[in-house]
Amino acid sequence: MCPALDGIRILDMAWFGPGPFCATLLGDLGAEIIKIHEPYPERRGGLIMYAFPEAPDFPGQRNCKTMGLDLKAESGRGIFYELARTADVVFESYRPGVVKRLKVDYDTLKEINPGIVYTSLSGYGQDGPYRDFVGHDLNYISIAGLLGLTGPPDGPPVIPGTLVADFAGGGMAAAIGILAALMAREKTGKGQFVDVSMTDGIVELLFLWIAPYMNYGIESKRGETIFTGKYPWYNVYETKDGKYISVAAFETWFYANLCQLLGREDFVEYQFDEGPKQDEMFRYFKQTFMTKTRDEWVEILRSKDTCVAPVNSIDEVVNDPHLLARGMIRELPHPTMGTVKQVGSMLKLSDSPFEARNWATRFGQHTDEIMHQLGYDGERIHALREEEVIS
Repeated sequence: MCPALDGIRILDMAWFGPGPFCATLLGDLGAEIIKIHEPYPERRGGLIMYAFPEAPDFPGQRNCKTMGLDLKAESGRGIFYELARTADVVFESYRPGVVKRLKVDYDTLKEINPGIVYTSLSGYGQDGPYRDFVGHDLNYISIAGLLGLTGPPDGPPVIPGTLVADFAGGGMAAAIGILAALMAREKTGKGQFVDVSMTDGIVELLFLWIAPYMNYGIESKRGETIFTGKYPWYNVYETKDGKYISVAAFETWFYANLCQLLGREDFVEYQFDEGPKQDEMFRYFKQTFMTKTRDEWVEILRSKDTCVAPVNSIDEVVNDPHLLARGMIRELPHPTMGTVKQVGSMLKLSDSPFEARNWATRFGQHTDEIMHQLGYDGERIHALREEEVIS
């Protein structure tokens, strides 16, 4: 069995949020990830340390190597150019224009390596009136419309429980773009530039609500769509033990089963009613779900197909028997900690299974190894470290 991306080398200059997530996806598929960071990241006030701490009880990022390199120094850029000649992908998440000032942009690197796939990930993209605005996940989902659609109709917008723009609109989208560009290179022999905007990613994820507005003038509002709480059969309910259960009986046959198990078959013909009957259904569902515990209701409603699930806490997630069986929560061998618990890979390939090949547990951990591969001897490496070009 061979890793799917075996032989693909990626130079990763993206250290926060979506960058490590993209690197994890591609590294888990077998790509060699070399994370390039400035030699002494504490110069940024230590903030970066929170993204990738050196604490002895922190396992670090799997399937990547780290190298401290000063791209502002001419000799540092020279080392980067040498790496770029051997790389398939360069990935960065600086503000637009920074890599051009550093002279490590796509136009520069494609002259060195015409086959390079160069990916820039930013909040708003490399062009457009917002390109230079700073922001974070919350800002991107605000601009893209997701935040405005999230929450109850009679309350303020609710912040989602994960960084949707960073991880789905950014890191995952970047991984898809990189894989597509690598496939295109197989046909053309040429690399290309991949411009990933986290805001763009969220806009596309909202196609189900945006397209009806553009074509039919149907405007979706918070808590008032089929999938955001408009109907009692696609909703969340509190149970007797103070926990919550999710019900998503969208198809008519699932809805009919739900009504039967809740003792109200007379509701079946009113699934899409928007009058008094719907109000009655909401009241009944809320009162009824409060009569038993969450797990009791899950057992009852799973006796027939009703599309029901417990609203799990993180503690319950990491102990869920299905997720354990699927390898989404697993113990992995670690070079200094014996074993560590990690979230597994969502990508399950029959002939290219996921494995943890290496770990990066501190900044600059693999600098010497990489420099030796480039042909630098110990004396030259020591001199460059003294000059603070590498770390």
